[in-house]
Amino acid sequence: MEIGSEFWLEDNLIKNSSKDFWKFGEDMEFLMSGRTAIDYILQDIENTRTIKNVYFPSYCCESMLIPFRKRNLNIKFYEVDFDGNLKYNIDTNYKCDIFFAMNYFGYTSTNMEEYVQAFKEKGSLVIEDVTHSLLSKKIFSEGTDYIFASLRKWFPILTGAFAAKLHGKFELDKELSENSELLNQRILAMENKKKYIENNCKDNSLKEEYLNEYKMAKRLLEEKYENYAMDSKSKEILFNLDIEKIKKSRKANSEIIYSKLKNTKKLSFLVNEQKEEDCLIFVPIILKQELRDELRQELIKKQIYCPIHWPIDNNLNNIYTRELSLVCDQRYSKEQIEEYIKIILKYLKED
Repeated sequence: MEIGSEFWLEDNLIKNSSKDFWKFGEDMEFLMSGRTAIDYILQDIENTRTIKNVYFPSYCCESMLIPFRKRNLNIKFYEVDFDGNLKYNIDTNYKCDIFFAMNYFGYTSTNMEEYVQAFKEKGSLVIEDVTHSLLSKKIFSEGTDYIFASLRKWFPILTGAFAAKLHGKFELDKELSENSELLNQRILAMENKKKYIENNCKDNSLKEEYLNEYKMAKRLLEEKYENYAMDSKSKEILFNLDIEKIKKSRKANSEIIYSKLKNTKKLSFLVNEQKEEDCLIFVPIILKQELRDELRQELIKKQIYCPIHWPIDNNLNNIYTRELSLVCDQRYSKEQIEEYIKIILKYLKED
């Protein structure tokens, strides 16, 4: 069985109405991607004020910066580093139009409440990326103005993100349409991955085919991302997911990872403790860079695909080069998680 990488289209997913879960703020829009959601929020802000300075975390996906850079905004980074545990170094005296808040991997202990309050008192608007904290008990900080999340990291949907305005309505007169070219490409990729999984991951030609299709979909997203809606098929899946079952599965899987690796000397957890209210998107570990890269390649040989957060264009902190995200999602049983963690322990010679 292959572990990790992109979701595929699954049958019999419609189990339980989750419409009530998808209600955030006073106004909400379901959009094509996280980048689309950021751009949509910025358009709304630009209706009422001029944006010049943005205070942004140094530990982030480079693609998140694109809507800001396209507007030629001044982006100042605050440090997010690892020093035995994840830590922030934020200058609350910095004057900015937008403070960009982000919680990491679903840990409630990385909550940014105090920083959000500090910048609100200075008159800054706050945008909070809740992609990682979406299924945790505390999803966003008190005082935040806008939240958004990319949803394809959590669920088997074709396209998907949301943007929510917590106070007031979006003041945008935009006709949102589906990106049919991207949608068709994603359908093709996800259907072919489904065939590959159902064939017990044995057809390498089919694997090469769906990987190329995912790459083409990514390229299409990079070319056109503004003012596109989430597709109707993804909405149908999203509104009928068993959210509580997904939470339960992820919590159980991540707890196994913590229990099996907690005494391992050659790695550390990015966040030392997982709390009861945490629902993790991945379990991030920290290793020496060379060991991290070697371990990742060893796992790939065994069809276990643990991503790095994130691909880096410039070295802004000491996490990028040492972090590995261990898969803990609902596609996998406790037994499958235990089996691949055994492989890690054996490679580190700590089994």
